Amino acid sequence: MLDSINEVRQLSPLRKLLVAVLVAIVLAQAVAMAMIAHSQVRKAEWRAAAEAQRRTEVAQRPSRPAALGDGVMTVGYTPHR
Repeated sequence: MLDSINEVRQLSPLRKLLVAVLVAIVLAQAVAMAMIAHSQVRKAEWRAAAEAQRRTEVAQRPSRPAALGDGVMTVGYTPHR
Protein backbone atom coordinates (compact mmCIF):
# COMPACT_ATOMS: atom_id res chain seq x y z
CA MET A 1 0.00 0.00 0.00
CA LEU A 2 2.79 2.39 0.92
CA ASP A 3 4.61 1.47 -2.28
CA SER A 4 1.65 2.57 -4.38
CA ILE A 5 1.43 5.85 -2.46
CA ASN A 6 5.12 6.45 -3.05
CA GLU A 7 4.67 5.68 -6.75
CA VAL A 8 1.90 8.27 -6.98
CA ARG A 9 4.10 10.85 -5.24
CA GLN A 10 6.85 10.19 -7.77
CA LEU A 11 4.58 10.79 -10.77
CA SER A 12 4.93 13.99 -12.70
CA PRO A 13 2.15 16.60 -12.31
CA LEU A 14 0.93 15.89 -15.83
CA ARG A 15 0.54 12.18 -15.09
CA LYS A 16 -1.22 12.96 -11.81
CA LEU A 17 -3.65 15.14 -13.76
CA LEU A 18 -4.19 12.34 -16.28
CA VAL A 19 -4.91 9.83 -13.49
CA ALA A 20 -7.31 12.29 -11.84
CA VAL A 21 -9.15 12.86 -15.13
CA LEU A 22 -9.43 9.12 -15.77
CA VAL A 23 -10.77 8.52 -12.26
CA ALA A 24 -13.31 11.34 -12.74
CA ILE A 25 -14.44 9.82 -16.05
CA VAL A 26 -14.89 6.39 -14.49
CA LEU A 27 -16.90 7.87 -11.60
CA ALA A 28 -19.05 9.93 -13.99
CA GLN A 29 -19.80 6.83 -16.07
CA ALA A 30 -20.74 4.86 -12.96
CA VAL A 31 -23.11 7.62 -11.84
CA ALA A 32 -24.64 7.85 -15.33
CA MET A 33 -25.19 4.08 -15.45
CA ALA A 34 -26.86 4.16 -12.03
CA MET A 35 -29.16 7.00 -13.10
CA ILE A 36 -30.12 5.22 -16.34
CA ALA A 37 -30.78 1.95 -14.52
CA HIS A 38 -32.92 3.77 -11.96
CA SER A 39 -35.00 5.47 -14.67
CA GLN A 40 -35.47 2.18 -16.53
CA VAL A 41 -36.68 0.49 -13.35
CA ARG A 42 -39.08 3.37 -12.69
CA LYS A 43 -40.47 3.13 -16.26
CA ALA A 44 -40.93 -0.62 -15.88
CA GLU A 45 -42.79 -0.12 -12.59
CA TRP A 46 -45.08 2.49 -14.20
CA ARG A 47 -45.75 0.14 -17.13
CA ALA A 48 -46.54 -2.74 -14.78
CA ALA A 49 -48.87 -0.53 -12.73
CA ALA A 50 -50.67 0.63 -15.89
CA GLU A 51 -51.10 -2.96 -17.09
CA ALA A 52 -52.43 -4.03 -13.69
CA GLN A 53 -54.89 -1.14 -13.70
CA ARG A 54 -56.02 -2.02 -17.23
CA ARG A 55 -56.54 -5.65 -16.23
CA THR A 56 -58.56 -4.53 -13.20
CA GLU A 57 -60.73 -2.30 -15.37
CA VAL A 58 -61.33 -5.07 -17.88
CA ALA A 59 -62.24 -7.50 -15.10
CA GLN A 60 -64.72 -5.03 -13.60
CA ARG A 61 -66.59 -4.41 -16.85
CA PRO A 62 -70.05 -5.89 -16.94
CA SER A 63 -70.09 -9.07 -18.99
CA ARG A 64 -73.74 -8.85 -20.07
CA PRO A 65 -74.36 -8.99 -23.79
CA ALA A 66 -75.60 -5.79 -25.36
CA ALA A 67 -79.37 -5.73 -25.73
CA LEU A 68 -80.96 -4.88 -29.03
CA GLY A 69 -81.40 -1.16 -29.40
CA ASP A 70 -78.16 -0.35 -27.58
CA GLY A 71 -76.59 0.72 -30.85
CA VAL A 72 -75.72 -2.83 -31.84
CA MET A 73 -76.40 -3.83 -35.42
CA THR A 74 -77.65 -7.36 -36.02
CA VAL A 75 -76.80 -9.19 -39.21
CA GLY A 76 -78.89 -12.04 -40.50
CA TYR A 77 -78.24 -14.47 -43.29
CA THR A 78 -80.85 -15.36 -45.87
CA PRO A 79 -80.83 -18.52 -47.96
CA HIS A 80 -79.77 -18.17 -51.57
CA ARG A 81 -82.73 -17.73 -53.94
